[in-house]
Amino acid sequence: MLSNYLKIALRGFAKHKLTFFINTLGLSLGLWAAILIGLWIKSEYEVGKGLAESDQVYRVMEHQSYGADIFTTTSTPGILAEAMKENLAEVEKAATYSWNEEHLFVNGENRVKLTGFFAGKEYLHIMQYPFLHGNKQLALTDKSHIVLTEEAAVKLFGTSDVIGESVQLVSNEGEELYVVQGVLQSLGNKASSRFEYILPYQVMFDKPYNEWLTYWGNNGPSTILKLRAGTDGEKFSNSIENFIAERNEGSNVKLFAYPQSDLYLHGSWKDGKLQEGRIKTVKLFAMIGVFILLIACINFMNLSTAKSQKRAKEVGVRKVSGADKASLVYQFLSESILITLFSGILALLLVQIALPIFNILTGKDMHLPLGEGLFWVQFGAILLVTGLVSGSYPAFYLSATKVVSVFKNHIQGSKRVVWARKGLVLFQFILATALIVSTVVVFQQINYALKQSIGYEKDQLVLVPLEGELFGKYEIFKTQLENNPNIESVTRTTHSLMGRSSNTGGVEWEGKDPDFTALFERILVDYDFLSTMGMKLIDGEDFSREKGSDSTQSVILNRKAFELITQNNPETRMLTINGETRQVGGVVENFHFQSFHQVMEPAFIILDPSYASNAFIRIKAGEMEETLAAIQSLAEELNPVFPFSYQFMDENYARMYQDDVRLRDLAQYFSILTILISCLGLLGLSAHVAEQKTKEIGIRKVLGASTFHILQVINREFILVVMVSILIGSALAYWFMKDWLEGYAYRIDFEWWFIPLAGVLILGIALITVSLQSIRAVRSNPVQAIKTE
Repeated sequence: MLSNYLKIALRGFAKHKLTFFINTLGLSLGLWAAILIGLWIKSEYEVGKGLAESDQVYRVMEHQSYGADIFTTTSTPGILAEAMKENLAEVEKAATYSWNEEHLFVNGENRVKLTGFFAGKEYLHIMQYPFLHGNKQLALTDKSHIVLTEEAAVKLFGTSDVIGESVQLVSNEGEELYVVQGVLQSLGNKASSRFEYILPYQVMFDKPYNEWLTYWGNNGPSTILKLRAGTDGEKFSNSIENFIAERNEGSNVKLFAYPQSDLYLHGSWKDGKLQEGRIKTVKLFAMIGVFILLIACINFMNLSTAKSQKRAKEVGVRKVSGADKASLVYQFLSESILITLFSGILALLLVQIALPIFNILTGKDMHLPLGEGLFWVQFGAILLVTGLVSGSYPAFYLSATKVVSVFKNHIQGSKRVVWARKGLVLFQFILATALIVSTVVVFQQINYALKQSIGYEKDQLVLVPLEGELFGKYEIFKTQLENNPNIESVTRTTHSLMGRSSNTGGVEWEGKDPDFTALFERILVDYDFLSTMGMKLIDGEDFSREKGSDSTQSVILNRKAFELITQNNPETRMLTINGETRQVGGVVENFHFQSFHQVMEPAFIILDPSYASNAFIRIKAGEMEETLAAIQSLAEELNPVFPFSYQFMDENYARMYQDDVRLRDLAQYFSILTILISCLGLLGLSAHVAEQKTKEIGIRKVLGASTFHILQVINREFILVVMVSILIGSALAYWFMKDWLEGYAYRIDFEWWFIPLAGVLILGIALITVSLQSIRAVRSNPVQAIKTE
């Protein structure tokens, strides 16, 4: 029986070549997109998961209240972990760990910069990363220990089996020797952020300049806990709310615990309320994948029902020969599944070809798990469901055809077929329109963020880290650089202007409401900061060497901070920052040190370069390559141990929108694919309609109808449906994208022209697609058309 179905199906494919080609290509493109998106979604869900006992691991976080605003952060006091371990019975293990830092490590002649962090001795017992070499029980138990990833060990030593080997960390403070006590297996998605080394937290804690880590009112590192088995995480989270407030009078902090494995996808808060976070993007692309595959399935249904007249006679003959409805359903479904199988094989080939490019677009390292049985089970299930969905309507419709209708030739005029076909075309172009309009909005918003004035001149601005001897020789470095005619100015600061760095709520001023607290960003700088950055001074004056102590005791505010302190008392010009009184010496225009997702924050600038480790260099337009070579030569002369590195600030700024840019690019490509698949179906349908109207076209031509008039006759039923779909799809896109734009504090408006732009694009492509077949029909010999009919 199955072999009989197969033979009939293959004969049908050979007979209807165009339909077979369009169905196979359309389904393969739909499956291709669905598989790529599926691999990406799988990769997203795997991030931060897969570790032993991860359901017991929680991250301690803070809700900080500032007036009506609530700021949520993963930063906590440096002594929180140990205090929670000592005082809370539910806590089995606790560890503090720092933010990621890049350091230079030296092994003989091999010098490598690695990114990593400091962590408490129980960190690797909480985050149970698999060890390749070494003993987890010993790692990080002594200040001389270091744990490397497999990749980092190979970079430094050429091999991963390096337990007991020594490596030097070289920094501005000198050299420190560490012994490798652990090498972690390649982590892949098990770690939510990339790192290459872990050093003992006690090393960081004992630094004399890190005394701030001992105070309950200061935040910086993160706290992670492993709760005892059976502990209710939600109840525990509620119970620790006032843990810091009980130890720090007047604290504006409320603690809570959140599952570490959920933080990557779901960890986003606004005004103290949990938002969707990255899972929103995952859902968006899951929906896009389903839509694209559904559009491909709709093409199959449409073309199959469009061919119903020719297939109906086949059905009639088979019914007269004794075939029942069930066998006919099986026949048509088997054809659908067979086409889906061909499409699936082609889709896998396309995925294998496209994956390297797709990995670049998404910033991931995905591969087809062809050696995993589960993948083939899932892939087979997708093919089966796709085949059944694609072939269900044609199968049940054609199998229900009455024999009498077939031989009376009534099947041609079935309104049900026509309306079903139009409904399916309408639905797929609604989806296509919604996706195109959404892509236009995403494109405009991302471009707006990238091109908007950010309050300083990021172009021609280079950041050079002051590492090693360069930190102490900054004045020599600056003087010699400014002798270069291609360099306009040089300055240094503690801040990178790429996100929050150091902030405080300890700012007081005359007229301030005692119950009001604001979080100010703190930026410590050297002379020439404003001029080098290209910031606009709107009141007062810049720090000046001639003014000496007046500059060191003053403060420059951004416009947001100035408006905040003067809203109740316009004459206020004195501030107390963490107990130190300062005169407001100047006000600069607002500048963005965060992305446009966040609102403008108040910030102050103080002249204090003691710990400034970032040099900013303003280079004149042109001669960039030559000037960078001169900067590198000077840096290597003054600081021979450290390899020279630099960053362009315009590229750094663009990097803040990396996820948004990926969303924009992927949406563009999938929109193009959606239109392509939709137009494939339209091409097949228009070919079928033109074929059905051969006699009508011939008669009209004989009677003198123009080519344009005949094109109208063929095209109008498709164009009308596409126009209606544009209206509905645009409304859906407007509703969805208004919600998406809410994720930006600074955003574009949903402009009226977005809809006609998408409409003209879709309508134009649809018209061209249909007209290709229509023109072919119009050019045929009318006499031959009438004779054949």
